[in-house]
Formats: sequence, structure tokens, C-alpha cells
Amino acid sequence: MKTLLILILIVLLVGVIRRVLANRVWPAQPGEDFDGTMLQLGDNLVCLPDRSHLPAELVGRTTLICFPGFLEDARFFLEVHRDVPARLILIGNANYQNPFRSTGISTPSWFTANPHPLGTIAHDAYCVNQVIEHMTGPERVVLHGHSRGGGVLLEAGNQRPEQTSQVEAILEAAVVPQGRLYDNGEKKLQPVGFYLFPFIFSLMRMLPESSRLKSPMMWVTNATKNRIVATIPFTPKQYATAEINSANIIEWQAQAGFESYDHFKRVTLYVGERDSVLCRTAMLASAAQSSAVTVVETAGTDHFISLESPDIIRDYFA
Repeated sequence: MKTLLILILIVLLVGVIRRVLANRVWPAQPGEDFDGTMLQLGDNLVCLPDRSHLPAELVGRTTLICFPGFLEDARFFLEVHRDVPARLILIGNANYQNPFRSTGISTPSWFTANPHPLGTIAHDAYCVNQVIEHMTGPERVVLHGHSRGGGVLLEAGNQRPEQTSQVEAILEAAVVPQGRLYDNGEKKLQPVGFYLFPFIFSLMRMLPESSRLKSPMMWVTNATKNRIVATIPFTPKQYATAEINSANIIEWQAQAGFESYDHFKRVTLYVGERDSVLCRTAMLASAAQSSAVTVVETAGTDHFISLESPDIIRDYFA
């Protein structure tokens, strides 16, 4: 009886610690320099980098809206699109840290409260649609989503197909309809893996950067990729949000239909030579179900094509 009581107390204690770690608002890493404007749309941060180094007449012709992947932030797109002649709008995952040193973040008058659960693809897609509606006009509009961000863009089309019908979508190593995680990740995460998320991320915060960068997805590496990937454990404000993100990726991929591709003027899917995060085979099989999708298979790349070989993505705008 005494042993049973001790076991019950241990289980209760672990549950309490897990809840504290999951719901704690963690401190942000020091922000990087940023020259531009920031807007707050509920739980999503929107950044508009300064583009004055580019010809104004070219910038005015195209608006490029980007959404990063799971545990990523807006810095993912800065280098790849630094000199692309377009107005650049970077939308962050909801309830994630601001990666920049910020001053004067404002909320526009047109913002409306998000009706979808925090941490879901539907929540972030709603934010994308608000940006398209209120921050674009008759110019060419291109969306670029990486990984989970690809699913966010496709869901934006599902929510507002009339609004995205003339919009182009770049899906990079993307979460797609009927896609899967790498190496049967769904089975490995459910249910024990999700329960352990707060412990795993808390531990990762304490590891040296060199240890955090030892993973299969670092097969292709460079200084820019190292800098961004090294901050993965620090990007969510709360690990409960990261847990919802991950579970919802699996749910969304299983439930989304191939008609999700049909709500855009043009869809281009970039696939790495290998992918250590998402199932490359399932990604290609999904794209093959729609004539609307152009697939670009890349060489010498893994999951982070924009960081590993940015010229491949830049060629889209050539």
C-alpha cells in the first residue's frame, strides 16, 4: 500500500511539473536588429522589413507574404528574400516570441479577433487572410510557406478561396493534404511523445548550441542555418502551444483534401533531396493528385531549402 501511494504521488508530481513547464511563459532570447514596421494581430506578429534598398517601382508591383514552419520565426525568410524585388510581409506563428528588438508595435484598426483555437493551422490561416484582405491590392501577390507554413497557406485558401484565387503559393518542404511526418513520426509521438514535449524542450534550452545542432536535419549546414535552427527551443512563448502545433499538423494532414491546392492561381512545391522532418514520398504523392501543382525537386537539400540553397527559391522570381 505504501509503495502504491508513493507511485501515485510521483505520477501527480510529474503531472504538476509538466503543466508548469507547458504553460509557463518562457523568457525570449535577445532580439536581433530589425529595420522596418511591426504589427500585432492578436497572437500573431507581422513584420514588414524596410525595402528602400530596392527600386520602388519594382517593389510596388509584388507583395510577398511569408509564413514560417513549426518552431521557426520570421528570420527564416530574411536572407532568401533580401533582394527579391517585392514588398515583404513576414507573419509569425501565433504565441511565438518576437525574434527582433522591437519598438512601437501597433495593432491596426481593421484587426478582428481570431475565432480559431490558438496553435492550430486554422488560427494562423485566418491571420494570413486578414493580411491579404487589408494589406494587398491589385498587385501580384505571392505566398511563401515553409513546412507547417505551407499547410497554413493551403488552409487560408480553404477558408477564403475567393480571396486566394488570383494568388500564387510557394510551398517549401510543406505540410500537405494526406502528408506524413518523417519515419512514421505520427506513431512515435502519439500519445507519449506529446506528453513529454514540455520536458524535452525545457531540456533543450539548457543544452549547448553544439548539441542542439547535432541532428539528421543538419545534413546540409551553413552559418545562417545554424543560427536559426539553434534557436528552435526558444521560439514558442509556451510549450503548450508547440504541443498543439505538432498534434494539429498530424490532424490537418490526415483531414485535408487535395482540393486545397485548387484555390490558388499557381502552386509550386519545392521538395528537398531528402527530408528529415516530413515524409518526402508522401509529399510527392499528395502533389501528384492535383494538376494545379508544379513540383520542383531540389538537389543537395534537406528540409530547409531556403537556408540551404536560397538561389533555388529566388529563381522563382527571376
